[in-house]
Amino acid sequence: MKKFLVVGGSGFLGSHLIKSLIDEQIDVTVSDIIGPESALRTKPYMDSIHYLWKSAEDLNDEDLVNVDCIVFLAAQADVPLVLSSPKYSFYVNTSGLINVLELLRNKQNTRLVYMSSKNVYGKSTNLPIVEEEPLRPTDPYGASKAAADLMCQSYSSSFGLPITIIRSSGLFGPYSRLQQAIPIFIKQALENSPITIEGDGSQSTDFNYVQNLVNSIISITNNELSGVYNIAYGKEYSVKEIVDTVLEKTNSSSSIKNLPWRSGEKGMKLSLSIDKAKRDFGYSPKVSFEEGIENTVQWMRNL
Repeated sequence: MKKFLVVGGSGFLGSHLIKSLIDEQIDVTVSDIIGPESALRTKPYMDSIHYLWKSAEDLNDEDLVNVDCIVFLAAQADVPLVLSSPKYSFYVNTSGLINVLELLRNKQNTRLVYMSSKNVYGKSTNLPIVEEEPLRPTDPYGASKAAADLMCQSYSSSFGLPITIIRSSGLFGPYSRLQQAIPIFIKQALENSPITIEGDGSQSTDFNYVQNLVNSIISITNNELSGVYNIAYGKEYSVKEIVDTVLEKTNSSSSIKNLPWRSGEKGMKLSLSIDKAKRDFGYSPKVSFEEGIENTVQWMRNL
């Protein structure tokens, strides 16, 4: 039986990944700074996993015994906190990873999958963005993820470690944080209250339903692939398109209220090329954007 260690596994993405790994009959250990009694997203799986109440910085050789693959999800990704505490956020997003990379130097056969972000690219005009695009982050969060991304690449090339870097688009789905754009729109729609859009809604970005990313992680590990992969829908969705889909799936009577533009968002456009993932392991997002919104709406109806 394969053995996986999911670092930062008690969060949104981690909870979906853990379920799928269990379904694949993989032995799962989760490491997280959230105490087991407070890890609500992983509560349904606690009897089927090993839970280490431990930070990535404090993982040691014993924690990696017989581990075939580490999936590194741990991050400080709360944007308001990143902006108010950039030094802290940069430290959190790099220090634990450095520790794991150093441990892997003694375990050449243990694979690492590192979860990077679309934010490492910054505001590129070359759309859709390919993996070879230079990293030009425009905010402290993107800078910290770019640093971690490059650290993984350097350890792979310098020490021959099997490392895969996934640059993911924005995720949504059941158990996501309610403070993110799509859950905010859904909540407003379910309450038939005005849906607030900053700007005119023409700004666009790439998204992905969480299970599509989980499926790609499993495919990458099954195929023992290394390198950098964009995982996304591979197309832009404007804020207005997202709101229209939410209104349709909720049958809401909400009106739309336009607010002043958020700084830096006017004219924003981003999409990631997924051609490399399609070519190397047949990736395609099985859950469509519309179906993903519908699934998220159903989850939020039951909150």
